[in-house]
Amino acid sequence: MNILLTNDDGYSSIGIQLMKKLLLPYGRVVIVAPKEGMSAKSCSITLGRPIQIEEINPDVFTCSGTPADCVSFALSSLNIDFDLVVSGINHGNNVSYDTMYSGTVGACLEALIFKKPTFAISTEDNFALVEQHFSRVWDFINNRNLLSGEYLLNINFPLGDEVKGIALGKLHYRRDKNYFIKKEDGYYAFRYMEDIADAPQNTDLYQVNHDIISIVPLNNSYFSTELFDKLNNK
Repeated sequence: MNILLTNDDGYSSIGIQLMKKLLLPYGRVVIVAPKEGMSAKSCSITLGRPIQIEEINPDVFTCSGTPADCVSFALSSLNIDFDLVVSGINHGNNVSYDTMYSGTVGACLEALIFKKPTFAISTEDNFALVEQHFSRVWDFINNRNLLSGEYLLNINFPLGDEVKGIALGKLHYRRDKNYFIKKEDGYYAFRYMEDIADAPQNTDLYQVNHDIISIVPLNNSYFSTELFDKLNNK
């Protein structure tokens, strides 16, 4: 396989280096990743100015732009027929509303424009857990033929030190209460108030809090046929 590997933490981060090691048994791994951290960039792209690409080692490229820029460049300009796009390992889980802001997920959304099978993978801070169980995740995905260019798989590892299973899940919409507070210097600081109330058992938030590797399918469409039909029939 030709595997494109990217992230939003930067090309030199611990997560992407570990992900490369874990993917190498399955094929050629080409890294195209941001030169610096690009967390919370979602699927934003660089407009109005060029991006800079530097090949620092064979099959390792840095990009001055966003994670989505990295994927767009690699799939359009490297003349490599990639079979798979992987984003991660992100330092910090991407569940619930995190997926709206995540550059890790945003890179996969860009891959879907090119109809490439893709998955994002994240852990709160336990990279050893990913290293120990990634082959199980790989087999789970491939034995069930879950990869597709029509949707991405958003994979999150449990918050603890144990894995009791792997399961498909639904996106759970937390009731977060984020806000900004004015500081003495006149700037406003962001306060992240996460709702950690119990979530339904088949959701990502429940799964990562109960030692289950969560795999949630996501697509890139804001359009809902069901909603359209409902409004059109009013």
